[in-house]
Amino acid sequence: MSALNATKSIKVNLNIGDQLTYISCGHIVVELIKFIAYQRLQIPYTYQWLKQVVNKRKSCEDIRESHQSERHYFVASTALSNLDFIIKSLLKEIDSASIPDEICIILGATPITCKEVYRLLLPRLCHKQQCHSTHIATDQKIQMNVFKTLVTSEKLSQIFFNGLSPTNMYILIKKNMLNNQDVVCSNIFESIDGYKIPRSCKVVSLDFRTQNLSNVSCCNNFQVFGDAITKSMGEINFEEEAEFAEIVSTDDVRWFQSSYVMKGFKDCVVNGSSVTNTWLQLS
Repeated sequence: MSALNATKSIKVNLNIGDQLTYISCGHIVVELIKFIAYQRLQIPYTYQWLKQVVNKRKSCEDIRESHQSERHYFVASTALSNLDFIIKSLLKEIDSASIPDEICIILGATPITCKEVYRLLLPRLCHKQQCHSTHIATDQKIQMNVFKTLVTSEKLSQIFFNGLSPTNMYILIKKNMLNNQDVVCSNIFESIDGYKIPRSCKVVSLDFRTQNLSNVSCCNNFQVFGDAITKSMGEINFEEEAEFAEIVSTDDVRWFQSSYVMKGFKDCVVNGSSVTNTWLQLS
């Protein structure tokens, strides 16, 4: 049995909810989406490189290029545009009056035939922007510790053992209903009844929620000083998760799906070199 088949569902308890502001929570969610898109081979380059080469090609109009290059630019720029729009809308939702309980990153041809699901379980409350100070762990420090844990995890390496062919990336959010009012800020998120998760699907849950509930209700009690976050990261644990069988909307909570879908793609190589190298040489 391969390492990938050995682990179908794991939960990563990050326990950093009481260390997050709305801004830092949004930033880490965005970086996780970029990380997963690249790590699971849905984009052939890092997000930063993809944006750089697409913008470089976009800045040069009326150029002569091969059909392969032109086609690759269309595919790459469309994927980037959709991903950026999803990210912008997610940041708006996280900074709204009702932060999502959960964000799901679904990889597969369709949600009901998904290959992998990444669940981001968000804290119910985050601190306000004014909580940022020189004494509080920065976004960069939080991200550095979280991603160091993810990339060095033997458990996650089992999930990442085999590559995943380019497919579709769907983003879903779960929100509590508020007096039957609209609970999403962006019109790209459409209400859905839900889906059953295939038994063969790999599920990774990243739980941001804190076990220390005393510090999340008042900014005055927000104390993250010195190496506290490093200590918290050192206490991260992994566990086998109960089967995640379905995504279901109820009277109390509803799931919403982004109408924008990022379509994964491979690099376009001509004569042993990526066509993006020629884009960078354009003047």
